[in-house]
Amino acid sequence: MPKDTSFMKITSVEISVFELPMYPTITQVVRVGNPADLRWQQAFPTGGLVPVQIMQVITDEGINGICTVGDWRYTELNWRQIAQLRELVIGEDPLERELLLSKLRAVSRFFEPGWFGGFDNCLWDIEGKVKNLPVSELLGGANEKIQAYYNTAGATPEELIRDGEAGIEAGFKVLKDHLPFDVDKNIETFEEFRKVFGDDIGLMHDAALVNYTFEEAVQVGKKLQDLGFIWLEEPLPDRHHEDYMNLCKQLEIPVAGAETLMNDPEISELWLKSGAIDILRVNGRHGTTPILNASKLADQLNTTVEPNAYGPLFGIVHAHIDCGISNIDWFENAPPARGAEMGEEIGLLNPIRPVRGWVTPPKGPGWGTEWDWKRFKSKRVATI
Repeated sequence: MPKDTSFMKITSVEISVFELPMYPTITQVVRVGNPADLRWQQAFPTGGLVPVQIMQVITDEGINGICTVGDWRYTELNWRQIAQLRELVIGEDPLERELLLSKLRAVSRFFEPGWFGGFDNCLWDIEGKVKNLPVSELLGGANEKIQAYYNTAGATPEELIRDGEAGIEAGFKVLKDHLPFDVDKNIETFEEFRKVFGDDIGLMHDAALVNYTFEEAVQVGKKLQDLGFIWLEEPLPDRHHEDYMNLCKQLEIPVAGAETLMNDPEISELWLKSGAIDILRVNGRHGTTPILNASKLADQLNTTVEPNAYGPLFGIVHAHIDCGISNIDWFENAPPARGAEMGEEIGLLNPIRPVRGWVTPPKGPGWGTEWDWKRFKSKRVATI
């Protein structure tokens, strides 16, 4: 039975800081193209310890929300953002989510869009606990589980094929590559993937590590169409709006993007409506509410939104979002297991791990997280 929370108020916003190994944290770039058309692409990434923030929104009813500030790779709040957040939300009702988010948007002109996504996620956790429902049910309860795709890893085509075969052996039916080579070698490798993996395995190409020209993106897209790939992702710099519109007109394969702009709902709406992308990439680190709103627009346009990477709280947030919203097709298992391992490192007992290529969110109320609080406190290096 839902609790009586008529007078529930937020009493504090607490942030715990951890140092966890991330990969990659720093990357170099290498030249591609000829000198007259100088371009760069990422290469030689390295890892290291980086701060990870966990937010807890505390209420006077003892019903508290918890979430990572970002996903397992990105997003820290600075001192000014934390102070601003506390100024506007302490003393307010955590169930008045739209009211609170509108207040935060009003002070966001000089902050990056989506900066309060972790707070939004904490509010969803609180609402689920109040109503004794998992967030996936609050979002619509579309599915009990969601199919995951496997991101292949490796420095050479041979290594990528071996890793893809390992993913298939683990039960995945869809593989996504991030080939970093030039256009000719990438096309050669796409052909080899289809030959080795066969027609029963779904394939996707993420071009985030490549800097294609428009002509190369068209060439790649048409090859992927011929090979039956599911989508072409991020083939051009995200802000090249007109190029994306022209690309989508020339290709039949769906184009997914715009990943670096997805924290701004208004820009995402513009890109979808203008036909600059076919599938909108989103991420729960910017909040669950913007994804829900974007999914409604995408549904009107007969397309999907697709969450990027493992997502906040070490996979749990995206598992709920993916299963709750009807026009989401995939869970991205990227990179394999690392998000789960990092959650366990700080005491999370039930991070997300795909089982035979499928993901099921926790059944408990809210996000349904289970914690070893003793380990959580012992691993914490600071509080803010």
